Amino acid sequence: MEAPGGCTFQMIQATGITKRYGRFTAVRDLDLEVPDGVVCGLLGPNGAGKTTTIRMVTGMLPPDDGELRVAGHEMPGGRRRALARLGYLPESAPSYPEMRVREYLRFRGRLLGLDRGTIRRTAEEALDACDLTGVARRLVGQLSKGFRQRVGLAAALLGDPALLVLDEPTVGLDPRQLRDFRRLVRRLAEDRTILLSSHIMQEIEAVADRVVIMHGGRKLADGTIDEFRRAAPGRNIGRISIDGARRSTLETSLRGIASNAGDAGIVLADGAADELRFEFVGPDLGRECGRAIHEAGGIAIELGYRSPGLESRFLELLDREGGATEGGPS
Repeated sequence: MEAPGGCTFQMIQATGITKRYGRFTAVRDLDLEVPDGVVCGLLGPNGAGKTTTIRMVTGMLPPDDGELRVAGHEMPGGRRRALARLGYLPESAPSYPEMRVREYLRFRGRLLGLDRGTIRRTAEEALDACDLTGVARRLVGQLSKGFRQRVGLAAALLGDPALLVLDEPTVGLDPRQLRDFRRLVRRLAEDRTILLSSHIMQEIEAVADRVVIMHGGRKLADGTIDEFRRAAPGRNIGRISIDGARRSTLETSLRGIASNAGDAGIVLADGAADELRFEFVGPDLGRECGRAIHEAGGIAIELGYRSPGLESRFLELLDREGGATEGGPS
């Protein structure tokens, strides 16, 4: 979706929002933009301010300072209109174990003030989207944790919201449930915007397009997954079979490649007989290394690039801030 003027519509746009609990500042001067059609992950340790941020976005808490717009509506003034386009799954999703799944969804629809036709239509669509049709007549309390989480997500889909907000949605799921829930989120992201929070890096990396890293109530960094991966350089590695007489030529070439990459140095080591191993940090320079090996008359037994992923960048930013600390509300 494009805003007037051809710009991308920002489903969430926050400028300098701050939230205090007494003397404790849970979120401080946060800028946040979530474009329409994007899965954005809030990543940070416990106490980073993720849940407080989500509570402001969902209208549960007004910002003490700053400006916030959700689905094009100013918060909290336009809260009612914003919530009409928003579905919310809290970390501890409320449920009624004595209700059947379909009955519970229709009950939630009435609480949301939806008309009967919309409740009936979107409840059935949510059952289908969350793969719950087969358990629609089961009692919620008889379902596994994974299926109860799906029921909570289905409730968030009532009214067909353009924006889904998920707070720590995978807490307590086993590995198989985790895999299925990730697939479900990616499928739902095909036609809506999603904001989700987690303190687990692998969860964000598995489903998000953009990442906002938070710590101590502040934003440390944001960007796409690819941008974070490029910001955390990987390692070029190799194992080469080469005649001893040509080894020095290859070593010189590899040192030159590493130097041009801006690395402080390259580690060269002996392997088996007539075998050279190397490793250096930098961008992926496999093609340049391969050319140097060929020109020196060597044979690449192993030549590759190990990318550190989001985890290295996340830990690097936390270390720079002095590590995770226990704080007040998250």
